[in-house]
Amino acid sequence: MSGPLPLADRLSTRHVALLASFAALTPIAIDMYLPALPALAAELDVPVSRASLSVSVFFFGVAAGQLVAGPVSDRYGRRPTIAVGLTLFIAAAILAALAKDFRLLIAARVVQAFGACAVTVAGRAIVKDRLDMREAARTFSLLALIGGIAPITAPLLGAAMLFVADWRAIFLVMAAVAVIILCCQLLALPETRSDAAAIQARAEHPLRAYWTLLRDRRVAGYMLAASGNSCCLFAYITNSPTVLMSGYGFSSFAFSVAFGANAVGLLIANQFNRTVLKKTQPPVVLRRSAFTAAVLAGLFALFAATSLGGLPVLLSLLFLGVATTAVVQANVMAGALSIDPLRAGAISALYGATTFAVGTVAASIAALLEDGSGRALATVIAAGFALSSAAILLLAMKNPGLGKKEKD
Repeated sequence: MSGPLPLADRLSTRHVALLASFAALTPIAIDMYLPALPALAAELDVPVSRASLSVSVFFFGVAAGQLVAGPVSDRYGRRPTIAVGLTLFIAAAILAALAKDFRLLIAARVVQAFGACAVTVAGRAIVKDRLDMREAARTFSLLALIGGIAPITAPLLGAAMLFVADWRAIFLVMAAVAVIILCCQLLALPETRSDAAAIQARAEHPLRAYWTLLRDRRVAGYMLAASGNSCCLFAYITNSPTVLMSGYGFSSFAFSVAFGANAVGLLIANQFNRTVLKKTQPPVVLRRSAFTAAVLAGLFALFAATSLGGLPVLLSLLFLGVATTAVVQANVMAGALSIDPLRAGAISALYGATTFAVGTVAASIAALLEDGSGRALATVIAAGFALSSAAILLLAMKNPGLGKKEKD
């Protein structure tokens, strides 16, 4: 068994670029075809609201698949986990492009999600394999900063493709992107999982590892904080086409511009987080973020109750809400992974599964209640921010050390 790369202060530019492509894969799979939902629904003879289930099931597939992919990456390594995940993603994207029935499309999206989640889980674990908590948090923000290009360009590219091709071509482009990433991964990515982590993973059942982790109060706090935070992002991604296009009459292009503007907010927030972390520890940043989340929860609740200010206020709140998720996610992720480095893959899986599961439920609830006004969306986002704030202050920040094993 070959040893992993030694712990380092930073990752090489080549590896950061590759990890950023891993982080961008899921946004590409979600955001690129959002402008095509009405066309997809028309061709497959389903309502637009039902067509958005192809987004929700993707979230579900990512949530469930991570619980398998995490322990697999601890046991067998990051490289093979990523290679298998990309292969699944490519095959499923091609199947989705060929689908003549909505049920087949849904099945293809679930498999595509399984592939994407394997890449995501192993990619996060690679960061923890190499870096300490603060540098991991800065790197996660950098990855989101680079990978954030996907949410900006993907909807615009999807909308542009609709002028020259149909929605099926969008899935073929997804497959082509994944093929390029797979080739780069096979050529450039070394194995980073330690032998000690492999021994630990092979010595215990994955369910036992999960149970051990969940019994840690800080792990539970980080997971709940991330899950509440994801309610905002997931509910927004899933329901913004309904609210903005169906409710407020945005065209596909106008929606893509609005969606891209919020993605710019994410980029700005990630760069801000990287700058702050040069001199401030992640727990301090998280504590400040908790108070920001509490204020946003109140503002979204006010809009949900009164619709005060209409569309301009809703767009402004969404911009602020989506942007602040970036700061919380990077620091929560680094904090959770720092608790038990020997179970980095399992923690990464728990983190991803809980955030995607809670986010999917939140998005589904908003979709069921949304009438196009944005009030149901605002209600769900308010609840998510309230949960995130409470979890950070009451659980995650109790004895917010770097984790017993890491301090040793």
